Amino acid sequence: MDTKNKKVRLLLDFYKEISLLGKINALLGYDTNVSLPPKGVEGRAEQTAHITKLISEKWLDPKFRALLDSVKNVTSLTPEEKAIVRNLTWAGKYYFQVPQKTVVEFSRITSHAFSAWHKARTDNNFKFYLPHLKNIISVSREIAGHLGYKDNPYDALLDMYEPELTVQKFQMVVDKLQPELTGLVEKIANSGRSNLAEPKSDYDIKTQEELAKFVLTTMGYDFEAGRQDVSPHPFTETLGTQDVRITNRYKNDAFIEPIMVAMHEGGHALYEQGVNPKYEYTPLSGGVSLGIHESQSRFWENQVGRSKEFISFLTPFIKSHFPQLKNISADELYKIFNIVKPGQIRVEADEVTYNLHIFLRFEIENALINGKLKPENLPEIWNSKMEKYLGVTPDCDANGVLQDVHWAYGNFGYFPTYTLGNLYAAQFTATLSKKLDVKKLCAKGELTPILIWLRQHIHTYGSLYFPEELCKKVTGETLDVNYFVTYLHEKYRTLYSI
Repeated sequence: MDTKNKKVRLLLDFYKEISLLGKINALLGYDTNVSLPPKGVEGRAEQTAHITKLISEKWLDPKFRALLDSVKNVTSLTPEEKAIVRNLTWAGKYYFQVPQKTVVEFSRITSHAFSAWHKARTDNNFKFYLPHLKNIISVSREIAGHLGYKDNPYDALLDMYEPELTVQKFQMVVDKLQPELTGLVEKIANSGRSNLAEPKSDYDIKTQEELAKFVLTTMGYDFEAGRQDVSPHPFTETLGTQDVRITNRYKNDAFIEPIMVAMHEGGHALYEQGVNPKYEYTPLSGGVSLGIHESQSRFWENQVGRSKEFISFLTPFIKSHFPQLKNISADELYKIFNIVKPGQIRVEADEVTYNLHIFLRFEIENALINGKLKPENLPEIWNSKMEKYLGVTPDCDANGVLQDVHWAYGNFGYFPTYTLGNLYAAQFTATLSKKLDVKKLCAKGELTPILIWLRQHIHTYGSLYFPEELCKKVTGETLDVNYFVTYLHEKYRTLYSI
């Protein structure tokens, strides 16, 4: 990347080494999730801890820190140069303020925790995972204290995933959105039209993989610059704009979830594949925040993937892959893809109930980080909040408190970005629909114009603009909950005749 300022050029030289080490660490993480043998856990923990230590040393290099400090107040920087300095300052807080010993130890314990979580979920044994979770919560509190905060230690962790997000800001979203969602769920439940279910059958897993790949190709995912594998919890990993990998998961008795997972993770991957190549190895590479990232995954999964038009396009392909569905109509499939019914599992949740799953996690994380909830009481509290928000009690811990991998990664503060993603997605769609006939394009399976628009208005900028600034640049407004509320009401009032 060309830059006129000599100091910024030197910063980029320093940062390239940090970026390269980060990508090596990401590759280790991908392998951990996809193909690490059980006996390799200890070795992988040491490997990731070592790479983390090297990354930390690069951030703490006195020359690098002095250079960054010297350029912070320079007024003659270009917008890109200012964004580079801003991003380095924001990301650097973690390494500058948290002791290196803590940073490295956190990497080590989360490496162990992932394998423990996987085994605990498989065996439905929360107690096996509990010691690892206690360690992660303890270190997360310590990290929050080092990062600093004004009102709430959880604020420091939220900011790591969504710049400037606080408990107070997100609580305002919850307070506005929850009554709307709860009311809509009640109306749908009372409509007498909520008894649909996904057809039960034996769906060949290899065929599911082929259908997921077809959907990804239709979206524009470049398989020459990525791949699709299998993992316990689907995710996307970016090793560069030319190497963005995703995972999926499959069950013999269901075919819808892998399609939705492919579109969700594909949305993340398309964002990363679309970042301006000149930003590679710079602080401007990659998506700017988890909220904006989730806007892309949720857009493809819901606004496109669950639309009546796209499902109409997809119906012949679903039937050709699964002959047992030959008599089902596109209209029936549309209704099945959009069943609104409170359930146990977040990643299987419909658009209306999904955010209720996020709200209970937000409450629990806030309580854990503030020491108001003991980790050993999590299963009981989880189940009670599921009953409160969704009227559902998990049948086991594997389908309850153990269902998500995020805490094993140490990602306290991540979950609220899913809701922000839903809000951004609805607002972006409202703007996009003024420029393109989205419904017509989805009906034809011609998604390239949609991807081009996203590339031009969101993807290409990478991390040049912080979320609020990007939202205003794309839509002309700051984030507004009402776009999402309107979208849900318009779609589901028609679908359920309420």
